[in-house]
Amino acid sequence: MNFAKAFLSALILTIFISSANLAQTRYGRVQGTILDVTTGETLFGANVMLKGTSLGSATGVDGNYLITQIPPGPYTLIVRYIGYEAQEFDIQVEEGKTLQLNVRLSSQTIEGEEVVVTAQAQGQKGAINQQITSKTIKNIVSSERIHELPDDNAATALSRLPGLSIQQGDKVVIRGIQSKMNVILVNGVQLPSTDVNDRSTNLGFISSNMLSGIEVVKSITPDMDANAIGGVVNLRLREAPKEFRFDVMGQGSYNTQDRTSDNYKFWASASNRFLDNKLGVFLQGNIDRSNHGNDVAGAAYARMGVGGDRPYGEATYGMNSFTYRDELNIVQNYGASLILDYELPNGKLILQNTIAHTDNNLSAFRDQLDFVSTQRIYTLNRDKHNKELMINSLQGEYAFGDLKLNLGLSHSYSDKNTDLRYGDPGENYGFKNQSSTTPSFAAMPEAQRLKLTPEDIYKMYLNPDDWKVATIYAWAGTREEAFKQNLYTGNIDLTYPLSLSQDFSSELKIGGKINYSKRTNDLERTYCRITEPQQNKGAADFLRSIGANPDIVLQFKDFRNSDYKRGDYFLNGDYKMGNVINIDLMDQFMTLAPPLWVPGRHVSDSRRNDFDGNETFTAAYAMGEFNLGSRLSIITGVRFEHFNMDYKANFIFVTHEVDGVSKILDTLNTANKNDDRLFPNLQIRYKVTDWSDLRLAYTESISRPDFQAMLPNTYVGNANAGQAGNPLLRPTISRNLDAFLSFYNNEIGLFTIGGFYKRLTDIFYATTIYYQNLEFFNSAFPKAETFDALKLQKMSVGANIQTYVNNPHPAKIRGFELDWQTNFWYLPQPFNSLVLNINYTRVWSDMDYQQIRNIDSTYTYRDAQNRLRVGHAYLSRDTVRNARLLYQGDHILNVALGVDYKDFSARISFNLQGDVITSVGGRPEEDSFTGNVYKWDFTIQQKLPIKGLSIAFNGTNIFHSPIKNYQKFRRDVNGEVLENLTQTLYSPRRFEVNLRYSL
Repeated sequence: MNFAKAFLSALILTIFISSANLAQTRYGRVQGTILDVTTGETLFGANVMLKGTSLGSATGVDGNYLITQIPPGPYTLIVRYIGYEAQEFDIQVEEGKTLQLNVRLSSQTIEGEEVVVTAQAQGQKGAINQQITSKTIKNIVSSERIHELPDDNAATALSRLPGLSIQQGDKVVIRGIQSKMNVILVNGVQLPSTDVNDRSTNLGFISSNMLSGIEVVKSITPDMDANAIGGVVNLRLREAPKEFRFDVMGQGSYNTQDRTSDNYKFWASASNRFLDNKLGVFLQGNIDRSNHGNDVAGAAYARMGVGGDRPYGEATYGMNSFTYRDELNIVQNYGASLILDYELPNGKLILQNTIAHTDNNLSAFRDQLDFVSTQRIYTLNRDKHNKELMINSLQGEYAFGDLKLNLGLSHSYSDKNTDLRYGDPGENYGFKNQSSTTPSFAAMPEAQRLKLTPEDIYKMYLNPDDWKVATIYAWAGTREEAFKQNLYTGNIDLTYPLSLSQDFSSELKIGGKINYSKRTNDLERTYCRITEPQQNKGAADFLRSIGANPDIVLQFKDFRNSDYKRGDYFLNGDYKMGNVINIDLMDQFMTLAPPLWVPGRHVSDSRRNDFDGNETFTAAYAMGEFNLGSRLSIITGVRFEHFNMDYKANFIFVTHEVDGVSKILDTLNTANKNDDRLFPNLQIRYKVTDWSDLRLAYTESISRPDFQAMLPNTYVGNANAGQAGNPLLRPTISRNLDAFLSFYNNEIGLFTIGGFYKRLTDIFYATTIYYQNLEFFNSAFPKAETFDALKLQKMSVGANIQTYVNNPHPAKIRGFELDWQTNFWYLPQPFNSLVLNINYTRVWSDMDYQQIRNIDSTYTYRDAQNRLRVGHAYLSRDTVRNARLLYQGDHILNVALGVDYKDFSARISFNLQGDVITSVGGRPEEDSFTGNVYKWDFTIQQKLPIKGLSIAFNGTNIFHSPIKNYQKFRRDVNGEVLENLTQTLYSPRRFEVNLRYSL
């Protein structure tokens, strides 16, 4: 902390000294705008340098550049922009004056013949130039490139960038670092988490049509938040260009997997500038609907008695059950943005208002074969919920001479509310045939289950009349959840350029930031023995109306949907999903019956996950960019961050485990914790030639524990089991090294090769520990003395406590990236119409996972009366095994090959996400991983004879390749460890037609 204060003080002193020096030495300035000579469009990311000096600049989004503190004298100004002919100008800089020089660049030519450039190629040229002139290691993609492929949302668009992949459908993984360790911004404003458990943000309901571009920063600078181990994603929204613009698109699509055509998308935007072009207004909106859902077939395995007690890592497993799951998921999204910008005499104000909303209506039908009980179980999982994300921000910049001030105020908000939810997987609920005389299928002895494969299950004979005698069993419950997070942010930055000579220039920057985040979660849970007919009381009239008897246990035949056409196409028609529950009927029952279920039941579940808390984050930084000559630049600095968490959660003691009746002992448990950190930073850029550069970076970053893991909640199920959060968890710290070499010119485009290395310490994980051994793992779980003081039942020393701990062993991630973006304009026809984007990432990671094995060993002893007794020794032992990090894929490959010819454009793309570990179990045999995921897409676009009108035809997941999950274990006592298929998932294949009109 002392070093940070010293650095900050020195930097402020330097600014004041240089300001005083500026009063005595008068410099000159050069400013202007870089434009396309043909279209008049501004060029973002153009490189403007004074030849042979360290002085230069890059154009901003408005195409403007500014070079300050230039010693008076003659210079040669060079303007470079990939895809255009470079230009040089001889200029004279005069003391105390500003030279205005606007430049119009011409596109590349072949022997004097101008090359016709399409909108797609032009847009990505801009992104390439922005990436080349950026001060750190980042990837940039333009809106044109986003729209040239059929990407519905921001997450899908991001998955095509080097080193990026998708986790859980719409969360972004960067270089094998899972989504909760990355930061998502919109126009520089941080988005709050949309997940109640961790710090990840869903991006599936942010339309790709809202974006003007995407930046992914993989090497953060001191002026950026340090809580980004993988990187920072900035989703850029559009600002109003000059003159009135109007853009509208309508799209319809067909889902071949489920044969649905009620899918649509509409998007529109309008913009203009007023008050002599000082005020810009940009308005856009979108609405879409998709009727889709996955088809899933999965097996569950367990250790068998024959060889099941084999040593750690060598057990034998057999199939216990097999489940067919057919999803009907209707998702409706809408969103809007209003962006106002106002140009001041020496600055700019930007007001951003964005909202994104989604309604998710999931019905998942499960047909489960339980081989232990020889029963077939029919269930319906319902989850109707909505999510909302809102951003309001005011950002301003103003120049006091050469001193630039940036201010920002923002509020972002995320909200999730459940409308109806029941039948969660894992609940002991469903309809099943409990008759011993007419079983669902033939009994499966353990020896047979040791050899079962999914292919065997597809051929099984099942009793076709099984559903006629199936009745409801065990338990039923509903779940309502209201989760909210508000994030308030304020920041200030001061930037000052300092030139000591033509060969040494710098930019000094200091700033600070404060975040205040408030999070609440309110869970309401009902639960009952659904086999008791009195639980039907609230829905009695409804049951009679459909011909059912409310005085007996519910019958599947009264709730069966006999006309479920979608089941005919399940798993490409290989299995008919015919026995499904009628959604409307079960929804009505689960709405009417729960209010009259026994009051107080499952209060524990309603309270155990409730919380209310806030986090306060403050930061200050000092950094400098130093340019030595025309080739070497160095960024260095330090960032200081203070983090405070203040959370309140419940202490739950269950007095009757079966009915879930609970007594709340403490109203709240509280946790207040502070964490102070320094983050040094060093980045070097060396221009090897005018068309290549080398970038090196050392950074440090942080990821704070999941919300759920560090909550001060405590749950005592009984004397033998409990659960607790751990507010004493330490954050994960990562030390990062990056080295990237880039080549770029009009023929190459942009080719980049680079490597990276990360060392992560204090990664946390969930585990189970014997109660008596908790003190060795820094758990916040109440000790036995607390129970004694409250005159309650003491926990057994051998009770299993679920909690969270930091892994004592570091994790390491290393890898390399290749990226090539180009078009072959210089080749003879027809090859000069080809466009290529290809990137490949290879990642290795490993960590010694601490495995806490709870061993109940017995021993004999003699009591006071000399009687022989048996005692128990509850040991929680550490073992270590090495495995990859969660969601880290070994290989990520993206290839897009296209053609742009006059008004025609086409692309075909291939995406490979290598296999990833999705869960690490207590034993190696329990690890789950997903195999390689392959995806092919295409798009064809054609401008129509009507000006501004175009039509496109898209295909996504065109080869309908399945996603397969596996586990590795033995299938018999003497066999070797094999890779066993546990799940096959088919996601929809879609074909889309859209019309677009742009004015």
